[in-house]
Amino acid sequence: MENKITKSDLNKVFWRTQLIQMSHNYERMQSLGSLYCLSPILKRIYKDAPKEQRVESMRRHLEYFNTHPMLAFSIFGIVAAMEENTTEEEKEGVIAVKTGLMGPLAGIGDAMIPGMYIPLLLSIGIGMSGNGSVLGPLFYEIGR
Repeated sequence: MENKITKSDLNKVFWRTQLIQMSHNYERMQSLGSLYCLSPILKRIYKDAPKEQRVESMRRHLEYFNTHPMLAFSIFGIVAAMEENTTEEEKEGVIAVKTGLMGPLAGIGDAMIPGMYIPLLLSIGIGMSGNGSVLGPLFYEIGR
């Protein structure tokens, strides 16, 4: 019986991405955070595998990783699908895709978040507080 990734596993990955910066270091940046995010997927896929294979799957994801934290979940979704659908001989391709996506998504996130998302939230918040409503600043702070 194959260990298929569940929606619950993917939800765990998404919520764990909110903490990806908590173990940031200068040698491998977000590698520990990425392993923490992907660990529910790896536990599911390698549930019945030998210990050495589980350890190797985790070691693979401890390589250098650094992207925009708000867009990391999209990389992890792709990596989860690839981890589930590739053989052990093809796992280097998973890391290649993960590495290849981190740079472009970092650039998109670095440009999009401060240049589009925050001004949009500010303009909506300012519009809401135009008549003295306290909801405008609350909207901005909660959305940020």
